[in-house]
Amino acid sequence: MGLKDFAKNSPRGQRLSMMGSLGEVASLGLSFVIALMIGTIGGWWLDQKFGWKPYGFFGGFFIGLAAGIRNVYFVTRKYLK
Repeated sequence: MGLKDFAKNSPRGQRLSMMGSLGEVASLGLSFVIALMIGTIGGWWLDQKFGWKPYGFFGGFFIGLAAGIRNVYFVTRKYLK
């Protein structure tokens, strides 16, 4: 048993690990909203630049939605095992 294993198995090490996991899960909502905003703003910009009026906005919205769902999936995947 190495020093790293001892630190992971100690009560303090487990508490720090749990706090890191909690922080990662707590940031899910923020990362979802940011991905959605970036996609929507990018689509709106395309509308303004090329005159694609609702298509760029909706395209960007759905790309941002897909990116947000992907972020949530990859973070929660390791906790669902």
